[in-house]
Amino acid sequence: MGMQHLFIIEDDQGKRAVSLQADSGSIGRDASNSIVLHSKEVSRQHAILLRVIHPGQDDYGFRIIDGNLQGKPSTNGLFVNGRRCSSQNLHHGDEIVFGANVKVRYHTTVEDENMQWLLSGGEDAAKYMATLIAAPVDASPVPESDRIQDAAIIRLASFPELFSHPIIELSLTGELTYLNPAAVSQFPTINLAKLSHPILDGVIDTVKAHEKHNFIRNISVGDRIFEQTFHYIPQSDLIRCYLVDITDRKRAEAELQLLHDELEAQIKERTTQLLATTERLKQEQTALQASYATNRALLNAIPDPMFRISHSGQFVNFSEPKHHTLPFSPASCLHHNLADVLTPSVADAMQQRINQVLTTGGIEILEFQLTADDKILHFEARIVHSATQEAMVIIRDITKRKQVETEIRYTLERERELNEMKTRFVSMTSHEFRTPLTTILSSAELLEHYGNKWTPEKQHQYLYKIQTAATHMTELLNDVLLINKAEAGRIEFNPQPLVLNDFCQEIIEELQISTNRHTLVLRSQLSSTPHPIDRKLMRHILTNLLSNAINYSPNGGEVLVTLDTADKQLELRVQDHGIGIPEDARSTLFESFVRGPNVGTISGTGLGLAIIQKSVELHQGHITFESTVGSGTTFIVTLPILTSGNPTAFSGNLVKA
Repeated sequence: MGMQHLFIIEDDQGKRAVSLQADSGSIGRDASNSIVLHSKEVSRQHAILLRVIHPGQDDYGFRIIDGNLQGKPSTNGLFVNGRRCSSQNLHHGDEIVFGANVKVRYHTTVEDENMQWLLSGGEDAAKYMATLIAAPVDASPVPESDRIQDAAIIRLASFPELFSHPIIELSLTGELTYLNPAAVSQFPTINLAKLSHPILDGVIDTVKAHEKHNFIRNISVGDRIFEQTFHYIPQSDLIRCYLVDITDRKRAEAELQLLHDELEAQIKERTTQLLATTERLKQEQTALQASYATNRALLNAIPDPMFRISHSGQFVNFSEPKHHTLPFSPASCLHHNLADVLTPSVADAMQQRINQVLTTGGIEILEFQLTADDKILHFEARIVHSATQEAMVIIRDITKRKQVETEIRYTLERERELNEMKTRFVSMTSHEFRTPLTTILSSAELLEHYGNKWTPEKQHQYLYKIQTAATHMTELLNDVLLINKAEAGRIEFNPQPLVLNDFCQEIIEELQISTNRHTLVLRSQLSSTPHPIDRKLMRHILTNLLSNAINYSPNGGEVLVTLDTADKQLELRVQDHGIGIPEDARSTLFESFVRGPNVGTISGTGLGLAIIQKSVELHQGHITFESTVGSGTTFIVTLPILTSGNPTAFSGNLVKA
C-alpha cells in the first residue's frame, strides 16, 4: 500500500479530514480553490499546494507556498509549526496556521483502514493521528534553489488559467474535474447543464467509440462555432477538451467563397459581353457584304473619311467628313501614292489588302496605327471592291474601342491575379497558422502533464517553443497587415535624418544573435552624414533582406552588407551564399505570397520581398538582384540622396540608430 496524505482542517465550519490527491492545487476562501477554508481571515487564494517528487523514491510529498498563482502573498501570511514562512516542504504532523481560527494539520500514513476511518468522520481525529506511524519523509529544509524556482513553478502551474481558449476536463463518469477561467467565462451554465451542455453532448460516448485517444470535431454553441480537440488520458480515465473559437475563420471562408463566386460571375458576364460584341461585329460585317450593292448611296452619309484607290495604290478620289481624326487632310492625298501618305508598313499592308479585294471581290479589314500630336491613334480601314481596278477604303477611328478592349483584358487579367492571390493567401495562412498553433498546444499539454517531472532546462525548452511559435504568428499577422496597408496606399512616409552606418550596425547586431552559423558583416564607404530616410521602412527593408539571407543560406557562411554612393544615390547591397533564385521564379519574385520552387521545407510567407519593394518605392528608389542557383544572391537597393534644396528633403533633428 503506498503512502497516503491528508489534511485535518479546523475552520468556521468545524473539523474535517481532506484526502490529498496526487495533483497540485490551491488553498483559499474562494470556492474555485482545490481546498476551501471557511474563514474571513483566509485570503481568496491564500496558498499553493504543489506535489513534490522525492528523489530516488517512488513516492511523493507536498510543498506549500504562500500566495496566489500570480505570486501575490496572502494577507495574513502562512505559519508552519509556529514559524512564518513563504515556502515549506510538509512533514508528518506539521501544523499550518492560516488565521487565528483556521488550523490545518498534515498527516501521512500507509494504512488504508486508518485513512478510511478518518475520512468517514471519526472522532478526535487529530489525537488518533498522533498515534499513527508516519511514513518516511524527507526532513530536509526547502533548498534555496527550490525557493528561487517557486515563482516559476507557480507561473507554470497557472498556464491553463491564463490560456485564452476554454479548457475542460471530465471523467468517464461525467464528473467535471476542471474548468479554466476561459471555459467558465464562455460557458457559464456548463456546471449546471453538465453532459447536456452542447459542448459536452455525446462526448463520453464518442470517446468510448473511438479507438484513438485523440480526435477533433466542430460544434456550434449559439452563434459561435468551436473546433473541439479531445485527449483521452487512460492512466487517469480523464477526458481533456480544448476549444478554439473558429467562428471568424468560418465566416472568412464563407466570405472568400462569396468573393470567388462573385468574381466567377463577373468573368462570365464579361465573357458573355465579349462574345456578344464579337458576334455583333461578325453580323455587321456579314450585313455589310450582303447589302453592298443596294447601299452604295448611303456611303455619302457615313461620318468617316472615304477614299477611292487604284490597283497601283494611287488616291483617285475622297470624301472628307466635317470632323475626322486623321493626322492629314484627305484632300492633300489626291493623286498621291499610298507610300507618300502612310508609313511604309501601313502602306504595304493596305496595298496587299487592296490587291486581295480586287482579286476576290470580298471585304478586307485592316487595323493600323498613326501618330498625331505625340499620341497614338488606332484606325480600322474597311476595303471593298468599288469599280474596275479600284477599291473603296473607309477609315474609322477605333481608338476608344481599343481602349475599352485593353481595359477589359486588364480587368480579366487582374481578376485572374486576384483569384490566384486569394488561393495562395488561403494556402499560406492555413499552413503558417496551423503549425505554430499545434506547437503551442502540444508543448502546453506536455508541460501540463510532465512539467513537474522535468528538469528546469527541459521546461524552458518547451516554453521557448511556445514563445517562438507565438512570435512567428505575430510576425505573420504584422506582415499581412503591412502588405495590406501598402496595397491600399495607407503607409505613411516620414523621412527623418538617419546615420545609415549606425542604423545598419544596430540591425546586424540584433539579427546576429539569432544565428550562430552565419557571420553578418558590414562594409561601408559612407560618412557619418545623416540622410533623410524613413527609419521604420528602412528597418523593414534591411531586416527582411538579412532574414532572407540567413534563412535561404542553410549551410551558413558570411552575409555581407555593403553601403556606398553612386550617381548621387545611396546603394545598399546584401549578399549571401545560399540556394539562389531559379530563372523561372524571378519574374514573380516581388509578388505577394509567391515563393521560389527551390525553398523546400524552409518556412516563409512570400511577403518579405513584397514589403521591401513597397518600402523602397516609397523612398522613390528601386531594388534589383543578381543570383546564381546554388551560389547565392545579392540584392541591390538604390535610394535617391535628398538635399536641402529638394522639396521633399527632410527637416528636423538628427536621428541616430
